[in-house]
Amino acid sequence: MSTINDIVVLCNNRMAFPAIQALYALGRLHTIGVPIENEDVKAFCIHFASQTGINLIWIEKSKLKNQLEEIIKISNPKYIFTMTFPWKISEEIIKQHSNLFYNFHYGLLPEMRGADPVFESIKKQKKETGISVHSIDKEIDKGKIILKKTFPLHADLTHGMVCTNLSYLASHILPELLTVLHLNDEGITQDETKAQYYKKPTITDVSIQWENQDSKSIQALVNACNPWNKGAYTQWNGLNVRIVEVSQIDSSGINSKTPGTILEINENNGLIIQCYDNTQLRINTVYTDEGFMSGHKLLAFGIKNGEQFASL
Repeated sequence: MSTINDIVVLCNNRMAFPAIQALYALGRLHTIGVPIENEDVKAFCIHFASQTGINLIWIEKSKLKNQLEEIIKISNPKYIFTMTFPWKISEEIIKQHSNLFYNFHYGLLPEMRGADPVFESIKKQKKETGISVHSIDKEIDKGKIILKKTFPLHADLTHGMVCTNLSYLASHILPELLTVLHLNDEGITQDETKAQYYKKPTITDVSIQWENQDSKSIQALVNACNPWNKGAYTQWNGLNVRIVEVSQIDSSGINSKTPGTILEINENNGLIIQCYDNTQLRINTVYTDEGFMSGHKLLAFGIKNGEQFASL
């Protein structure tokens, strides 16, 4: 392995881990920077740094500019990659160090700008998602695209599954990305006519709207909320329920029941709910404050056939 150690990675999520390991294997990783309050990521990074000797820095938001200047001074990096990093790099530093900062955006740009493109892609039942590596500009997610790779989506993929697949995709594209950057490819300007920006999901965004969501839309929302939100919200008789996993049911004939109505709840057939547009779902797994359980176990709370879940 030819060791150059000229790349810094700033990360805040497990999605960066395969790429970090791949950069180390390529002999390019010099430093990992992690927000000091992120205990989950810190555990992995501490272990990795102790095993490899890679430099590890805890970053504080109030000191970000000074810490980045110190990192650049000490390591003299060829590139600084941000992967799910939560804080904006100052325009002053970007101008001082052109062609240094690049972001791994785990979604397709410019159509999926924002805080959680994985959530939005699944919820909107997109046919594909992917990774867009772009130069970091003064405006978030608007820099020139250096490399874009797609990944197909299908109805059974959860948020967690897609994140894992994208994390490995990021590691696999590194050799191509480093070649493109070495050739001084400045990338492609994003088409603003296709741009969409999505804010961080609110409670309304992660709540089922029975009156206007069909079974496929609800399945997409449930998958988009699994596991990070422990499912999509609904409510029955004051009980907060999160639906974690569902499956489609072929409904025959016309059912006049109001969307959200429980058509069946028992151990043999599970929990079956009427949805909008004469569609139905089997609720396989739910989460309440009492824990994760099969849908039919809501019987223990007194729920019965004919009762309704409410939209929040």
